[in-house]
Amino acid sequence: MIIMLVRMNEREFDKVLSTLKSLVYDYNTKIKDHGVYLKPFHIVYKRGGKRYIYIGKYWYRLEKLNGKLKWIYLGKMKPMDQLPDPPSIPETTIIKEDTIYVFDDSLLNQLKRYN
Repeated sequence: MIIMLVRMNEREFDKVLSTLKSLVYDYNTKIKDHGVYLKPFHIVYKRGGKRYIYIGKYWYRLEKLNGKLKWIYLGKMKPMDQLPDPPSIPETTIIKEDTIYVFDDSLLNQLKRYN
């Protein structure tokens, strides 16, 4: 399979990001009684201004400590077997360089299923 890289500006990518986040938010609403969540997005900042964005990749539990909410990392695997499967989001890394987002086309192909 050939992987093609896609480049989008911020305005174009906002639509993609909104769709992805809403898939994760909808899923989290369904599983809220279990006390665990699929983190909608996670950003890792690197030197040189690059940002790596991961969508729906990490599982967390929320705890209240000293009146503040804390995300407690649980891992990449679904923490409980009884949970429904999360939305099918390709495990891809989105790279933001200045105002351009770069990612492989599997992400867009997967989103076509939800439209």
